[in-house]
Amino acid sequence: MSRRAHGPLFWRVYLHGVLLLLVVAVAVAGVGFALRRGSGWWSQRGAGRYAAERVGELAGDPPRLAAELERAREAFGVEASVYGPGGGLVATSVRDPAAAARADGRRRGWTVPLRGGGTLVVHSPPHDPARGLLFIGAVLAALAVASYPLTRAIVAPVERLTAAARALGAGDLAARANVRAHGELGELGRSFDEMAARLEALVRGERELLANVSHELRTPLARIRVALELAAEGDAARARRYLGEIGQDLAELDALIEDVLDAARLEARGAAALRNEGHPVDLAAVAEEAAERFRGAHEGRALELDAGSGLPLLRGDAVLLRRLLDNLLDNAAKYSEPPAPVRLSVRAEPDAAVVEVTDRGIGIPAEDLPRLFTPFFRTDRSRERGTGGTGLGLVLARRIAEAHGGSISVESAPGQGSTFRVRLPAPRE
Repeated sequence: MSRRAHGPLFWRVYLHGVLLLLVVAVAVAGVGFALRRGSGWWSQRGAGRYAAERVGELAGDPPRLAAELERAREAFGVEASVYGPGGGLVATSVRDPAAAARADGRRRGWTVPLRGGGTLVVHSPPHDPARGLLFIGAVLAALAVASYPLTRAIVAPVERLTAAARALGAGDLAARANVRAHGELGELGRSFDEMAARLEALVRGERELLANVSHELRTPLARIRVALELAAEGDAARARRYLGEIGQDLAELDALIEDVLDAARLEARGAAALRNEGHPVDLAAVAEEAAERFRGAHEGRALELDAGSGLPLLRGDAVLLRRLLDNLLDNAAKYSEPPAPVRLSVRAEPDAAVVEVTDRGIGIPAEDLPRLFTPFFRTDRSRERGTGGTGLGLVLARRIAEAHGGSISVESAPGQGSTFRVRLPAPRE
């Protein structure tokens, strides 16, 4: 995503932070000014003690008194003046003695009477508003500069998420926020990217499904068209040779359409609705029915059935569960040769029932296992309709298992056969 100028959100957050800093600076300045005026470096008690002990001793010696006041000004930064009984200026540490003389004791400050008469006036330090404002401005500028990275760190992930969401809504399925922040914003960014990845995979899967269905339809439709053209030309003998293949094609097309429709119904219905609306299912009875259908459809193939006792009643759709077992058994028969038997076992586990279909066939290469449940994927890379099937059997089996809250896994090795394992959780009472 390209870098762009800061948006309104950035400036709202940034200016809000600057406003808060301004309020804090004004408050600190007000408190500091009040404390400065209220306490100063010298309390009134300290001024009285100083007047009683030191200033009173030197009241009769103006030069020494002036020197003492000067030392106090240099040491503590405070200016003071001593006025005689008549109000005249005796000594001062004010930088402008003429102004102190004209003030006649009326300058702002603390007034402390002396023992022998006269008055000590401790003047307030001069207040420079310009320096205070300059200090506040400098603090504000420093804080504003320092808060820029913080504001950017908060707003940048939000801006990236907004841009990615806008791109995703416009049809760019590859759009990602790529937020690397920590905390809640980072978690939000990662969740968005995961959602976008799932959405992209879903759309890509739907497109691949459409392309593969189109491919599967092309061959039988071409054969039917050829047979019709030959029949129209009067070549009945050649057209008759296509009838057997056309019948097989139509049967596989019917199976393909049924698989696609079942998968679409599962997606539309949803797993939660299936579990809520389902009925109690005796899995042992479903396995026995599946075994009977397998023996009828694959004459001469040996099937070992092991339906254990104590199986929990499942909640779901018996028809779909029979379809799941049929697909797994047909897949085992397809990738194993007689007289190798196929084994179907059903056993109980704590809070679940486990179904296993095992064959002793060609097995599955390790590199093919991650793609085994991809629509129209065949491990033998064959597109021949006699051995490849529709390529949706295992996909539909997985969707049925997941719709019942379960899972499906496979263990296989080339030349040693495969075992498909389905775990279906039992409903809680």
